Amino acid sequence: MRTASRATLLGLLCLVMQAGPVAAEPYLAIFKGTQCSACHTQPAGGGMRNAYGNIYSQTEMPAARLGDADDSLWNGEVFDWLAVGADLRAGYNYVDTPNQEETSEFDITRGTIYVEARLIDDRLALYVDQQISPGSSLNREAYLKLYTASRKFHLLAGQFFLPFGLRLQDDTAFTRLATGVNFNNPDRGVQAGYERGPWSTQFSISNGSGGVGETDTGKLVSGNVVYTGGAWRIGVSAAANDADVGDRTMLGAYAGIRTGPFAWLAELDYVTDDLPGGGDTTGVAGIAEANWRPAQGHNVKITYDFFDPDDDAGNDEQTRFSALWEYAPIQFLQLRAGARLYDGVAQVDAQNREEYFIELHGFF
Repeated sequence: MRTASRATLLGLLCLVMQAGPVAAEPYLAIFKGTQCSACHTQPAGGGMRNAYGNIYSQTEMPAARLGDADDSLWNGEVFDWLAVGADLRAGYNYVDTPNQEETSEFDITRGTIYVEARLIDDRLALYVDQQISPGSSLNREAYLKLYTASRKFHLLAGQFFLPFGLRLQDDTAFTRLATGVNFNNPDRGVQAGYERGPWSTQFSISNGSGGVGETDTGKLVSGNVVYTGGAWRIGVSAAANDADVGDRTMLGAYAGIRTGPFAWLAELDYVTDDLPGGGDTTGVAGIAEANWRPAQGHNVKITYDFFDPDDDAGNDEQTRFSALWEYAPIQFLQLRAGARLYDGVAQVDAQNREEYFIELHGFF
């Protein structure tokens, strides 16, 4: 370490480590052998937790549960017809970029509030996901959700996150950035889905404009199919965007498996964009992730990311190595500490930076 400030940060990291995420983390579903919809109201995962997801986060996630054993558990319901939830992530981030001054910052990375009004029990609901921080208030999701009587089929209409790939909490993962399918980029349209036994499928037709006004008649068609076999799962995704500024097609495949206290994940995506002057370019993004739960409330996460923006060009590849310790000491609270090391084009300083962070995550 070259500076005292970095040594101080590492000391803080070690302190936290001596002391698993609870929102939009596919490895949790792999540990449990369930679909993402087992814990979330969104069939594709992420966002508001349902009653089971809330109970799980208070009983199986934390190292210890505060309160009397006979205290009632929070299930998200304010009334029989109204449920609410929230996430707040704040912390300290330190960045060391070659040939630039080191920076550090305390910040709120994301604060969101979830509301679900069940207009007709088990059949029709209105859902809103509103980001309240950082910056001004921003709507992320707002849709009507209609279920069939069997609840095997559903239909969404409004603004929502697109179904594609692993719905990772980390939007800086190369697979999330390269595809543009992340928690910063919802879209408006309709989505149909089918959930039964080991199968979970979602297909959508949307503007393809990232939640802003449409500028042409083209539409984005996307879909995701996953099969869960208890201790393992495999999924495929596809998307095609017909846009005047240039068409985009995406293909992806992902898998996960549980082996004892370990959960393993991997995803590989191909993104092809039309070029303005003719022809096209294909980029490849991938991630491999290992999660180890040495004890209740603890999770050690190691990830390796790979991104090749143009598979026909040479010397443009980027990689990222991440190591995180995630600790849920009590219900509704999580501490995260970690480091991310980037390695990319030598002439691009930002692609060779180092990041260290500590995050406090509160939720209900």
